Amino acid sequence: MQKTKLSVAIALLTTSPFALAEGDDSFYGFTGSASVALTTDYVWRGVSQTRNDPAIQGSFDISHESGFYAGVWGSNVEFGDTASLELDIYGGFSNDVDFGFGAITYDLGWLRYEYPSEAGLNFNELYFGLGFSPIENLNMSAYYYYGLRIENTNPGDYREFAMDYTLPDEMFGFTILGSVGHYDVTGGGDDYWNWKIGVAKDIAGFNFEVAYTETDDIGAADSSDDSKIVATISKELGGSADSAAMLPDGFETSASVALTTDYVWRGVSQTRNDPAIQGSFDIAHESGFYAGVWGSNVEFGDTTSLELDIYGGFSNDVDFGFGAITYDLGWLRYEYPSEAGLNFNELYFGLGFSPIDSLNMSAYYYYGLRIENTNPGDYREFAMDYTLPDELFGVTILGSVGHYDVTGGGDDYWNWKMGAGRDFGPFNLEVAYTETDDIGDTSSADDAKVVGTISTSF
Repeated sequence: MQKTKLSVAIALLTTSPFALAEGDDSFYGFTGSASVALTTDYVWRGVSQTRNDPAIQGSFDISHESGFYAGVWGSNVEFGDTASLELDIYGGFSNDVDFGFGAITYDLGWLRYEYPSEAGLNFNELYFGLGFSPIENLNMSAYYYYGLRIENTNPGDYREFAMDYTLPDEMFGFTILGSVGHYDVTGGGDDYWNWKIGVAKDIAGFNFEVAYTETDDIGAADSSDDSKIVATISKELGGSADSAAMLPDGFETSASVALTTDYVWRGVSQTRNDPAIQGSFDIAHESGFYAGVWGSNVEFGDTTSLELDIYGGFSNDVDFGFGAITYDLGWLRYEYPSEAGLNFNELYFGLGFSPIDSLNMSAYYYYGLRIENTNPGDYREFAMDYTLPDELFGVTILGSVGHYDVTGGGDDYWNWKMGAGRDFGPFNLEVAYTETDDIGDTSSADDAKVVGTISTSF
């Protein structure tokens, strides 16, 4: 897990890749937005895409005031093959037409489902949708997805009608939601109906949703089409000030989302050199206590597609006169929902210091706890970053070096990283070179590589 300070603000995720949230920055009519969500099951058109296991999901979008938009949405998946990540790339046009009795929103575009490690699963759809709000707080939409008959798949066509209604504040402001869809599956699959009903509410800066979802039986042998209750926590860029105000005094919530070309942990790829979608949800108290969860898709050649890191600790500053030193200590658990034998725990302690303006230095020690099924060893890391002045474009130069004392038969090794990053509106773009001394990994996971990452936190 890439640890960050808990006071970072929150990133967004909607369950639909087309619901663009409005950000704070605009450039020539363009606005950036993002999303993050953690769900107990990634259910797509009534069928689990993660074999009933949890999923981390996120999106990055850019839209123009004219109505054009484009973006990417990602989630971990598990199909029993090497696919661990779904990336949906989309673009379209959306606008309103006022008919006097009310405005109707139309939305049309193109959507590509991309599976980086399993190209044979890729497919494309065109979509068209209409939205209408006949009375205040009631929203209705109808979408049609046309599967394009190209590449390796013949995906069929899908129709969906959805509705949601937000109750007034005196009834606690819950949103009641539901949808029904029909999938005309080609290429030998069974056509089927699916439906969903649920309730949602903004609480403490996050959106919480609990929904019941079901299909008529499509005969999936792995129970992925069974009825189930799915819980989701999500957040969008900008958030809800009203819901954030519900927090007890002294608390703040935050979240983050990132899309990277490779999830590199301590110098070694956790996704077999493929991309990763990552996100976090955190809560912190002004006293210094914090807790949170961070997730990423992973690929180890088994059934594992998700890593969830659960952590809690205490962080504060001590002023020594010449400057404040930040200390951070806590506990970190690495959880792999479908492969419990990989789970392990660490204690960590870190110090941070900023000797001059724009220069930050930190040192961390991670102590692997000898419990459960693994003996993870100990890790030490030193990191530094310096942000150049605005006349030099405000680029941040960063680097780190670490040493992993691996127990249980593994090879001890060094790893290092050097890169540059810069903020563009609400997003941060980073490009970094990372390498280890050779640890003899036959999968090339430890090879030197250049990694690009886009992220935001709020």
